[in-house]
Amino acid sequence: MNGWTVIGIAMVVAGAVFAAPGLLLVGGLTLVSRWLTTLWSRYGLDSIDYERRIGTERAVWGDEIPLDIEVWNRKLLPVPLLTVDDHVTDTLRVTGKPLVASERPGQGALQNSWSLLWFERVTRHLVIDARRRGAFSFGPIRLTASDLFERGTTSEERELPAELVVRPRTVPVRAPPTARAPLGSVRSRASLFVDDSRYAGVRRYEPGDPLRRIHWRATARIGEPVSRRYEPVHERQVLLAVDLQTVPGPYWLMIFDDDQVEALCVAAASLARRLLRDDTACGLLVGAQMAGGRRWAYLPPSAAANQLGRIEDALARLQPIVSLPFERLLGVVPRRLAPGGTLLTLSARDPEPYADRVLRLARSGYAVTHLAFGDERGAHRASMAGIGVAAHAADLAPGWRDADALVLAG
Repeated sequence: MNGWTVIGIAMVVAGAVFAAPGLLLVGGLTLVSRWLTTLWSRYGLDSIDYERRIGTERAVWGDEIPLDIEVWNRKLLPVPLLTVDDHVTDTLRVTGKPLVASERPGQGALQNSWSLLWFERVTRHLVIDARRRGAFSFGPIRLTASDLFERGTTSEERELPAELVVRPRTVPVRAPPTARAPLGSVRSRASLFVDDSRYAGVRRYEPGDPLRRIHWRATARIGEPVSRRYEPVHERQVLLAVDLQTVPGPYWLMIFDDDQVEALCVAAASLARRLLRDDTACGLLVGAQMAGGRRWAYLPPSAAANQLGRIEDALARLQPIVSLPFERLLGVVPRRLAPGGTLLTLSARDPEPYADRVLRLARSGYAVTHLAFGDERGAHRASMAGIGVAAHAADLAPGWRDADALVLAG
């Protein structure tokens, strides 16, 4: 028997024996309070329903997603204080509702409290601010019922799994007329690529044009430098290989530049959208830890209607933790992509560690184009072009959050 119950009984007995109504009242209230506390601790969570409704399972960076939280006390006993900790990935942002710390690694808690009358149902309308790419998991939930003084507390965990995938932002792609693709299959009015076997005249020389593209005879005849122009085409197969290591040094240090990681994801998604719009089979290769435990991601080139969604989902699940150095990742290309296909490599760091591997692929029959990102993109583009690999400096200005286009130059 609880100590306060014994005290309450003693006060009731003393009040009755000594005809002390005040003592009798206090003793009675003490007994009622302890009885109610026991009642809430035993039955407070019975017939309590909790429902979480997310407006969508797929969103794009920058969206605002409705999140409805509903609790329903389906019994006669009221619940003075019900607290629910809904565990979610700790990078989720809910407008006006910061997450509280959780004992679960990588998770915070979306905490809400209610006072519920008998058979009362309450719905709260929240908004998820999807300004973070990722795959956000929900659940489990912990329900805690107690009285107003947090006595008689009882807790219970329930599995209520859900997931929200926030895909990266995409922007239009602006490519220079010198972007090349040795193997084209379909003529086009505009494309990221041209076919060197389809000569289409000359154009004014632009800084960055390779010397082998200069039409020397026409230059001598016209009196100013001109470059050869080729017909735009759609490629048969393009594989986007993303180097997610953004900081020099060993990949296993797990140090990264968050803005560069996001810029690479935006660029890869934007290129995939452009290529698939042009009816090009597009795939993805990236060596980074994925939400769910996989150590790298590979999607074979495809022009299927759902390919863009698959690529964007893979990019959404990427974590900024490199699991394979880029030079080793490129080693799987010959086993995944037939010779004659196009390989687009995207990187924001010095290409020196993997340049030899890229060059060997180019000499093995692959049409390789390197896209250099970051503050040193001009120097990195020149470094790759210097060993004979087609390269462009890629820019998302003023930043990946606000850029209106992915510009490929050089």
